Amino acid sequence: MNEEDLLDDLFHGCAFAAFLEQATIEGGWPDPEATRIRAYRRYEEALTSRSRYGSSHARSAPGGASPVTSHALEIQTE
Repeated sequence: MNEEDLLDDLFHGCAFAAFLEQATIEGGWPDPEATRIRAYRRYEEALTSRSRYGSSHARSAPGGASPVTSHALEIQTE
């Protein structure tokens, strides 16, 4: 996988979004465990959305209308 494709990968896009969300919530470098939990939760939601709407919807690049980024502010810390 090259650098250009990294964020187009569903899991890596979810992980990056989770990292940014957690960093924003914590106001600095995010807690690794909280980020991991958030990333897997986002990934599971994206997979559910992919099966519901088809793979092209879930494969959109980050920043678009994909499940990876569309719920960026909805997921709260536990």
